[in-house]
Amino acid sequence: MQFKVLVSVFILFSLSACQTPRIAADLIFIDGKLNTQNTNAPYAQAIAIKDGRIVAVGDNEQALRWQAATTQVINLHGKTMLPGLIDSHIHSIEGAMAMNACSMNDEKLSIVELSTKIKLCDSQQAGDDWLQVLNVRGIGTLLDRHILDKIISHRPLWLVSTDAHVAWGNSKAFELAGVDNTTLAPANGFISHDDKGEPTGLFRDGATALVNKHIPPMPLQQRVDALSETFKQFHQAGITAFLEANSNAQSVETFCALYQQGKLSATVTLALGSEGLVDAAEITRLLDLKKQAEQCGISADTIKLYADGVMEYPTQTAGLLSPYLDAAGQPSDNLGALYIPPSQLNLFSLMAVQNGFSLHVHAIGDSAVREVLDAFTLVRQQLPASNSRLSMAHLQLIDPTDYKRFAQLDVIASLQLLWAQPDEYSVDAIAPYLGESRQQLIYPAASLLKQGATLAGGSDWNVSSFNPFDAMAIGQSRTNFLHPSYGSLNGEEALSTEQLISAYTLNAAKVLGQQDTIGSLQVGKQADLIVIDRPLDNTSEASDIVATQVVVTLIKGRVVYGDLKHIELN
Repeated sequence: MQFKVLVSVFILFSLSACQTPRIAADLIFIDGKLNTQNTNAPYAQAIAIKDGRIVAVGDNEQALRWQAATTQVINLHGKTMLPGLIDSHIHSIEGAMAMNACSMNDEKLSIVELSTKIKLCDSQQAGDDWLQVLNVRGIGTLLDRHILDKIISHRPLWLVSTDAHVAWGNSKAFELAGVDNTTLAPANGFISHDDKGEPTGLFRDGATALVNKHIPPMPLQQRVDALSETFKQFHQAGITAFLEANSNAQSVETFCALYQQGKLSATVTLALGSEGLVDAAEITRLLDLKKQAEQCGISADTIKLYADGVMEYPTQTAGLLSPYLDAAGQPSDNLGALYIPPSQLNLFSLMAVQNGFSLHVHAIGDSAVREVLDAFTLVRQQLPASNSRLSMAHLQLIDPTDYKRFAQLDVIASLQLLWAQPDEYSVDAIAPYLGESRQQLIYPAASLLKQGATLAGGSDWNVSSFNPFDAMAIGQSRTNFLHPSYGSLNGEEALSTEQLISAYTLNAAKVLGQQDTIGSLQVGKQADLIVIDRPLDNTSEASDIVATQVVVTLIKGRVVYGDLKHIELN
């Protein structure tokens, strides 16, 4: 089978250089404005597709050489075509399951309002089993188990913050999870205690797993159906591929079921979650999951690690080089956390790459970023022949002396630029505790680019919107459309529209290890592409970017959203 595929691709490539190909294209688009993301030929007018792959890109004449009686020819009438958009950091399963769950939608709620909404969910999901409440606002929400007991006491109640780094439980949840005043938090998390040493009900980061593991998972088919419906929304937003961050055995099971049921419409790379234990058993576990995924045609050659937590008050678990400030603006004794000790991270990184894995690391604070860069330096020095991909996600605060190291070490920066919007999270919950000088450095997109870094776009959904155009608009403007009084957030770090398109196409494909297959409109690549309702270039205003609508999305030459006839009629 593999031999036949290679022969077919060879024939297509050979014929692409001929004047009169003997094999007809299935689909040709003409009279368009194609942003190809191919540096050798960045713009084109037309494209021809055969058997899900691109066989010609150029002017109308070059594409129409592939026309025959069976070929469908679509006139774009000047519309813009881009490669399919790629999310380099997303949590699609968690997001899909949250769609129909009890959710507070990150609303700013009083205790009374929160209580009313939770009791409504309780009535709608009657029973005595676990009641999970998702997307609870992580800033300004002060809860403990006694407050939660007054809301719900007859069943275990578990609230999870929007960023999933904080959770709260009632006494019933503690009882079923076996958590009490003797329970120790894992190295990558915290359990809050009161003056008497009793747990308050607040869990941070890795400590949330102490309770999560006792909550029964959603049935497999329900997960598959939810994710299949979510894919439709992804395609409507132009997303054709993504990196599934922090995957586990349940993730592999879900995506394999999607594949087996013919519902896996996107290109997916799984980043397998790990605590970075320097242990042969951990590598064996990860290799077994990788093998299971590959048997379903899914890449799982990446490991996801957490170097630290988050920066917002009151959580403040992102690792900093200098302490957070207190409410009076004075240095505290809190440096945040490094969840994997540097020596351990160094050894694990080497071991992972030696076993053929790439690494994708959550790093928010400047200390965590530096720790990861130091580990990656060892990888590049000691394993120079490795072709493993190294990337970091989020990168909220980086010491300026470390900007150049991204290019030097070939480390891809996966940025979630929707977070660069000035709001309660990025300003009110951070600026007083960082101080002015550090606040002026957050989300340093342009600074990284100027130092030669490769920038990839991502959402971290369901923490924030998965719509790439929302993030592009913020990345280009660094403003808050709904609350303009915030002004701009480090406006000098804004990127151009073209730079943002590159971040969501070819550069994101590199994070997935799929740059030879997707990410640009080039002969031989998979025919993943979108047509949008307006031109997008460096003259576009942020208001135009955020208003962009996808007209049609194709994956492997097949329409997964929209209607080709709609293009010709409009």
